[in-house]
Amino acid sequence: MRTSIAGTPAPLRGSRISALALLLAVVLAGCAGPAAPRPGGATGDGYGGFPSCADTATIAADPALYRDQPQYGNATELVDAVRAWASERPGFEELWLDRDHHGWVTVGFHGADVAALQEQVADEFPGEGVVVVAVPYALADLQSLMDRVMPALAAADATPTGGVALDVPRGRLSVHGVPASAQAEDALRQFAGEPLCVDVVDPASFVPEGDQPASGDGWRLLGHQQGAGEAYRTGVATTDDQLASLWTEAGLEDGPPDVDWPSEVVVWFGAVYGSSCPVRLDGVVVRGATVHGEIVVPGSGPFSACTEDANPHSFVVAIDRALLPTGPFVVQLDADGPPSGVPQERTVVDVDLSTPGATATDGQIHLDPDAGPPEAALLADGDARIPEAGARYVWRPRPECRGVVVGPFAGTLWRLADGEAEWTEQEGQELRVSPIDDDALVLSSPGMDYLFVPARDDVCDE
Repeated sequence: MRTSIAGTPAPLRGSRISALALLLAVVLAGCAGPAAPRPGGATGDGYGGFPSCADTATIAADPALYRDQPQYGNATELVDAVRAWASERPGFEELWLDRDHHGWVTVGFHGADVAALQEQVADEFPGEGVVVVAVPYALADLQSLMDRVMPALAAADATPTGGVALDVPRGRLSVHGVPASAQAEDALRQFAGEPLCVDVVDPASFVPEGDQPASGDGWRLLGHQQGAGEAYRTGVATTDDQLASLWTEAGLEDGPPDVDWPSEVVVWFGAVYGSSCPVRLDGVVVRGATVHGEIVVPGSGPFSACTEDANPHSFVVAIDRALLPTGPFVVQLDADGPPSGVPQERTVVDVDLSTPGATATDGQIHLDPDAGPPEAALLADGDARIPEAGARYVWRPRPECRGVVVGPFAGTLWRLADGEAEWTEQEGQELRVSPIDDDALVLSSPGMDYLFVPARDDVCDE
């Protein structure tokens, strides 16, 4: 895989919604990462005679040019220096990091003598991992193709939901999320033989547009407001006093409407949405002892994308008691349990409210102390396996080692990769471990991610 060398800020914690809002993003290939798994409703066989973008390979150099060392993380200073060198030479198009080859810097030229440039770059950066490759299309070529493809798809009512990438490192214009139709296929045929890859989505997998419904099967909407209350919250009321408190907590204005308590209870869904993705409550679902909302993004579908800021939208509904499970139950936003960090999303009701007029005391409506994913295991030096994603590790300095070293894990010591940011963590800092593959780990503190690679046997003194 390859990684962008463009600085991309870490996203805020994303909204946990099953379908994401329509968003067309024209993305330069240098900012595109490796092909991601296809979302539900998306095909992976290409379309209109074009290959799937997930199956197109990144251009690499002659295998003989690669070595086991050096191994890089972001290699920021090297990238800046190589870019400055390449920008002074005709035919330079794009620069990227190749994670399949230890994060080496790959420099793409179009219409240039790549062999001569490889000799120059070896002289300019002796001992560094830098290779030169020929790219079949210039950025301007792909831009010109995009300027023809996008209007044709728009005219066919097939604007891609997942974005378009000027993918110089793959030698393609990558088009993600074209709604499949006869019109879309006709629009694409006119570009036969051009450097294009296409992934499509089933139009039936899109959430219909439309306004917020006032009621549904077994429920009616008492009030809702975007931006009100807190995100990742739920609540239950069975009396007028509880409803008054719940209405205030949900952040709704005026007072609550009347509720027929003998036949209804009230539930608050403190939903979450990205700022580009307003949400809608389409229904209330009961599965076993769980009551949850059917919260959707109107118009969204596979490959759609949302901004990842988490904003609240309060929905307060009256639910028919006949819809409720018999006995104690829980309320949460959707079928999945609360994500890590927000166990307060789940509300537990300790009594049966399905019988007419039944009530619960404030103490019988409470948070679930066991909600959310269990705490990840604490990783110890000497663990025989590659760590599982999310494992916790407490860092302590090792004066006997050169540089920052962790482990051993899987029989190997790991060192901070070349070119990584300065290590500023304090002794005792707890980090999260995320394996990339057998040759790369990411250790994350609250403020920084660091890439680690296998260390040489002599990195530490006996």
